[in-house]
Amino acid sequence: MLFRKMTEADKPLVDSYLARTDYPGSDYSMLYLSGWDFFNFENSMQIAESGGALYIRFVPNLAKEDEETDSNGFVYMPPLTERGNFAAATDALREFCLDGEGEFYVTSCRPEEFALLDPEKYAIDEKRDSRDFAEYLYSPSDLIELPGKKYHAKRNFIRRFINTYSENYAFHTYEEKDRGGVYELFGNWSRTKSFDGYLGSAEKQERKLVDKALDYAAKYDDYFADVLEVGGKIVGFEFGERLASNNGIVHIEKGDVNYDGVYPMLCHAFAAKHFKDVRFINRQEDMGLEGLRKSKLSYHPCGFVEKRIVVLSKNNDFNKKRTEY
Repeated sequence: MLFRKMTEADKPLVDSYLARTDYPGSDYSMLYLSGWDFFNFENSMQIAESGGALYIRFVPNLAKEDEETDSNGFVYMPPLTERGNFAAATDALREFCLDGEGEFYVTSCRPEEFALLDPEKYAIDEKRDSRDFAEYLYSPSDLIELPGKKYHAKRNFIRRFINTYSENYAFHTYEEKDRGGVYELFGNWSRTKSFDGYLGSAEKQERKLVDKALDYAAKYDDYFADVLEVGGKIVGFEFGERLASNNGIVHIEKGDVNYDGVYPMLCHAFAAKHFKDVRFINRQEDMGLEGLRKSKLSYHPCGFVEKRIVVLSKNNDFNKKRTEY
């Protein structure tokens, strides 16, 4: 297993492995990996191919003491491979670490993936289990059709938005001329969140992600950016991606709440335009923010991408071998 530096040019390689799976999570999105500072993409992210699997590892960029991990070196993503090869690929990574390549510490492993592994070899780090980082999955038909009584309020919000602004609104693909309006809306939105657990460092991080998302939408066919205008003013924008695993992801969604119904309108219009035939639409995690959790639950998710930290079981010889180095 030979690791090398990972770059944005590896996107087609990552996509080729992701296409062999039905994985609906955001973890292998190039925007996700390169856009969030935690992954330290430019300085530490590495990639390797071996045994029909793709391996990605990184040294976390830890900005705060409470973000520490129990790993003293590289953190590994779960091997990206077919379901039938997952256990063998994880065993190969285990052997790689046992041979002196550092600690075995795998992040973002789903429970259904962990169930494929030998419990004598592996364990879940219960200290790192957090509902806050489970990603919300939705049925495309639910977000597009908004059927039944449970979506009655959403339909009303959309109808109210359309009736209020009638021919004065437009939902269209982002163009470079819209960049200033997007930045203005994001700045206004950020100021309203300064009292809601959304402070300086997070704002800077998400602004960086907005910049990168705009560039990716212009560069790649599987990234999308749209804006919602009223009277020529941008009152909402949304960025998303269609994964090679045929799942949709909404990376960023921001709206001006002074325009009643702006968020249901954005959610519905974006899903209808880009995600009609995907398996799931992933609207990502709530980060433990009460308001965000309430909003995401109001769209009635059909499932979650739960993420676990996997370490070696205490039943193995790993800890003993570490003392021999």
